Amino acid sequence: MLVCHCHAVNDRTIRRCVNDGARSGTDVREACGAGGTCGGCRPAIDRLIELHHDAQNAIQATGTQG
Repeated sequence: MLVCHCHAVNDRTIRRCVNDGARSGTDVREACGAGGTCGGCRPAIDRLIELHHDAQNAIQATGTQG
């Protein structure tokens, strides 16, 4: 799915940036340019980051049970 129209960045690229260590919208902008022009995609970028952290937290919580 295309997230940043200004820089033609899709969700896979943003997810890759987050997997590689991007922790904020600023980190994503620096890594791939998404969100760096008009800013219309910043809420979607923030949501992708949030979903990644939610998934990581769920994995960690599952690993500590048992």
